Amino acid sequence: MNQLIVAFTGISGVGKTSFLRQLAKKIDFQHITGGTLIATARGAASDARDSIRHADLDENQRLLIKGFALTRDSNANLIVMDGHVIIDNGEELTTISSEVFKALGVSVMVHLEAEPERIAANREGDKLRRRPAYPFHILERHQALSRTHAQAIAALLCARFYIVTHNDTDRLVQLLIS
Repeated sequence: MNQLIVAFTGISGVGKTSFLRQLAKKIDFQHITGGTLIATARGAASDARDSIRHADLDENQRLLIKGFALTRDSNANLIVMDGHVIIDNGEELTTISSEVFKALGVSVMVHLEAEPERIAANREGDKLRRRPAYPFHILERHQALSRTHAQAIAALLCARFYIVTHNDTDRLVQLLIS
């Protein structure tokens, strides 16, 4: 079977999981999150994902790959990994190596984007997560850096690259099934 593995990226609070819930109503896929993969490989509860951004990045990347191997459904035609290409630990932004996405077998990179106001509202409204609060111009800058890095990873992997917004679920279905 030829699985299509998609890295669905965007900054924290952009609404990746919400977007993917809507996408799941239109197309069948295995939805896994980077935080859950790391927690699975670590043998920890997946609700501890906010602390992951403060852990050793190299170790987290190794665990992500291991968690993917443990979690991957070999019968799924489409796997969407909901994660990040940059990590914000509250003090600095760190990029994730393209080698991680290569090890996962990613052939499509999708970057979800939203207005900074929406991202800030999402972060503020999600009481279950502890994300850094930033002014709009910083969120806009982080989003641009995330987009640039996701695009660079896609180029290195010779993967298709798409930018989507919350209104693009139908468009993404068409891009993924074509």
